[in-house]
Amino acid sequence: MFVSVFNRAIVVIVAVVILAAAVITLLVAAGVVTPDVLPYEWFESQLQTVADATGGSLAAIIAISVIIALGMIVLLFFEFTPSGKPVSLVISSTENGVITIDVESVCVLAEHTAASARGVHRVRCRVKESAGGLLISCRASLALGSNILEIGADLRSKIKEVVEQLTGLPVAQVDIRTRYEPREAKRLALR
Repeated sequence: MFVSVFNRAIVVIVAVVILAAAVITLLVAAGVVTPDVLPYEWFESQLQTVADATGGSLAAIIAISVIIALGMIVLLFFEFTPSGKPVSLVISSTENGVITIDVESVCVLAEHTAASARGVHRVRCRVKESAGGLLISCRASLALGSNILEIGADLRSKIKEVVEQLTGLPVAQVDIRTRYEPREAKRLALR
């Protein structure tokens, strides 16, 4: 874990430095700033060469600077967006090893449990980890005429019980958001 964070920090620092260099080169090439823009005369001779460029050389310098700047912006964007890797929850950790489960697997377990309830047509769940336990949020489509309060309470207790029993992880909260199945409502209206 530490190595991964360290590597990402190095990549971000290098990308920011390269992005800054590309932007400064672009600004010097466009004549917006002078070649002595950096402190302690850093790269002043190279930037003077950029400032003195004309014609095709100037166009090439500007094009390359723009491409590099855009490339670094894209790299930084991907570094700061969450990865698609599933988050693992630690179930047990002993000197003999660690037992984990993917958050996606807990979602599947919660969805399967909810789908087995009477009156539930479709269900989608999300799971987040908090200090007090898992936070499970489900959206369920119910058959028209189902008792929302009864089914909601039943889903809440079943999901909490099954997830805690099968994973050993505490469940702090189960939120159920329901709606009636729209296809059934249309069929009923036509009769």
